[in-house]
Amino acid sequence: MSYLGIDLGTSGCKAVVFADDGKPLSQAHRGYAVLHPQPDWAELDSRTVIDACCAVIAEAAKAASDPVRAIGISSQGEAFTPVGADGEYRGRAMVSSDSRAAGLVAEFTARFGLERLYRITGHTPSAMFTLFKLLWLKQHDPETWRQSARLLCFEDLLMLRLGVEPALGWPLAGRTMLFDVTRHEWSRDILAALELDETRLGRPLPSGTTAGILPRAVAAELGLGREVKLVAGGHDQTIAALGAGIGEPGTAMYAAGSVECLCPVVPKLTLSDDLCRHNLCCYDYSLPGCYTSVAYSLTGSNLLQYFKEQFGRECSYDTLLEEMPETPTELLALPYFTPSGTPYFDPVTPGALLGWRLTTSRGELLKGLLEAVALEMKLNLQLLEASGMTIERLAATGGGARNRRLVQLKADILDRPLFRLEIDEAGCYGAALLARYADCGRSPLDTDTPAFRPEAAVYPRPDQADRYREKFARYQTFYPGIRDLHGRLANR
Repeated sequence: MSYLGIDLGTSGCKAVVFADDGKPLSQAHRGYAVLHPQPDWAELDSRTVIDACCAVIAEAAKAASDPVRAIGISSQGEAFTPVGADGEYRGRAMVSSDSRAAGLVAEFTARFGLERLYRITGHTPSAMFTLFKLLWLKQHDPETWRQSARLLCFEDLLMLRLGVEPALGWPLAGRTMLFDVTRHEWSRDILAALELDETRLGRPLPSGTTAGILPRAVAAELGLGREVKLVAGGHDQTIAALGAGIGEPGTAMYAAGSVECLCPVVPKLTLSDDLCRHNLCCYDYSLPGCYTSVAYSLTGSNLLQYFKEQFGRECSYDTLLEEMPETPTELLALPYFTPSGTPYFDPVTPGALLGWRLTTSRGELLKGLLEAVALEMKLNLQLLEASGMTIERLAATGGGARNRRLVQLKADILDRPLFRLEIDEAGCYGAALLARYADCGRSPLDTDTPAFRPEAAVYPRPDQADRYREKFARYQTFYPGIRDLHGRLANR
């Protein structure tokens, strides 16, 4: 028997089939482009995404040596797609970094109440969340709003395509800012303020719950057998953390992907003034009875991709990274090349770079930018721990964890070891673990699996860590200065 995990991301989707013992049997990947039709807009063509998901499921299932018993889903957060009663998609999906709704956040929050909103959802308001994206659709495209029988995130949208009544895991429902994280149901008060009926949304289910059985026609189309279960997973960061073996308080995943993210395990729902002030959320984790927070930068490996396209198209990523100097650079950068993530939720202040000279090499420039992302994550880590979320062990996942130079840079800046894992596709693996749990009841934290056997840790180098400690002190003053300068120039 085998289990398929699909990881539905912002730039592509992957499907991996795992044997019962966790051994990967086959995999498939499809990429797709984020569209930017206007400033501040970031969209995905939902038909392209869902077609890609079906393609990778079919390809991976066909190549696997064992029949697939169940499918688990890991999904990017916040994005939603309007769907008509006829099943046709009525528009593209606004992804996390789409900030067109920024002008609507303050008015809604003032009317509803910040404290009330935070206590219901465990999140603080930002244009990234589904709530405000829906509000934008209602105000700026009322015809699509009226014609949409369903408003679905990508997990429940894929379920609809696969012939199962749409459902989504609690961790993904939490990222909408429509979900009551205490009652574990759609918030009646928030839906009433939005004038949205919950029948237009998917069913919220605990991660690892069977949402339905694939109809025979759909299973045959994808090359699957009969009675294949479709299992609710949730928000991709929480699923990847599970796939990385993060299951105990004091442990956290450091995801080095398009979004750079820390995802710890928290033993109980934790809401506080400190967390609220720093925009650090608390919502359901992918294990029953556990919670998490996500501290993140929306600029991550997408910055490396951008750098390669602009300054090193002829080079491989490894070649560019090899050009970086061993020692810290004299550059100081602010990594807000997308809207910022935590702790500021700032969609306005742009990225900035200080110290660029004619003597600055391409490798120095790249390292200075990547240093900034890691410094931003150090700031987030300190804020999490100051709020009571102790983190003693970090497991590195994502594309940025495959290159030792990148992991070493993060270890030096964070001044703590990072454990690299044997398994690459933590998101797919976490989804497959939940699928296995739904099928046979085997714990997702069974330790006899490859994800929980880390490679040797990458330790910080004391001399480098000392220099980065000094640089971090300068970095903490950089954002307020750039924010204020940009504000003054923009208002002239």
